Parts: sequence; structure tokens; C-alpha cells
Amino acid sequence: MSWWVQLLACFFASVAFSLLVNEPRSTVLVSSVIAVAGYAVFMLLGRGTIAYFAGTMVISLSCEVAARVMKRTATLFLTSALIPLVPGVGLYNTMRYVVIGNYTMAAQVGTDTVLGICGIALAITVTSVIFGNLHQKRAKKHSR
Repeated sequence: MSWWVQLLACFFASVAFSLLVNEPRSTVLVSSVIAVAGYAVFMLLGRGTIAYFAGTMVISLSCEVAARVMKRTATLFLTSALIPLVPGVGLYNTMRYVVIGNYTMAAQVGTDTVLGICGIALAITVTSVIFGNLHQKRAKKHSR
């Protein structure tokens, strides 16, 4: 599948999920554009663990900035923007290999999937900690 079709599908997947979870209409477009940016990084880096981490970093940083600009919570943007990056096919294939008894492939695909999920979780955590510390420093500075 060509890269532009994948990015277009990413955009519409994010829009559909945003509407499904009743995200405010004013944030749907922003979340979807952020999703496309993160997915583009993910594709450029080869879809490995580092690609999950880097794509999620782009998404998380963008969501934090969008949250500050639009005076919303970052989680509102993050939920819809991350959907295209979630390794659902890897989870499905892991279970499929377990069911058919191919434990070697189940272990291989399962390990790759878990590493991708860990990359996503680590990127979100790092971004949240960075922005949380910046917010605390700014609050201390203004309280003096």
C-alpha cells in the first residue's frame, strides 16, 4: 500500500475514533493531523520499536502543545491520535499463532508487539514528565 494511502487511512481512522468517543468537534481535526504526523514518523523509521517510540514522542509532544494552545487536556488529543499506532494486528497475530499451535511465531510476534507497546508507553511517560516539570517550574516562578 502506498504511503499516502496509509496516511489518509490514518487520518480517517483518527477522525472516526474521535467521533466514536464524542471528542469535542473543535479538537477532532487537530487530533487527526497529529496522528498523521506521528504515523509518518513511524513509517519513516521502519515500524520497529524505535519507530513506535519516536512516532509516539511526536504525537505526545504535539498533544501537549495543542492542549496548552487550545486550553484542553492533553489526554483528549492523545487518545484519538494514538489509535493508528496501536499494534492491534500484532496482538491478533500473536493469539492466532497460539491457537494454531505455532508457538515460535507467537513468541516472536508477541515479543515485537510488547516491545512496541513499551515504546509507546515510554514515550508518553517521558513527554508527560517533561511537561509536568516545566509546568511546576513555571508555577513556582509565578508564585514568587
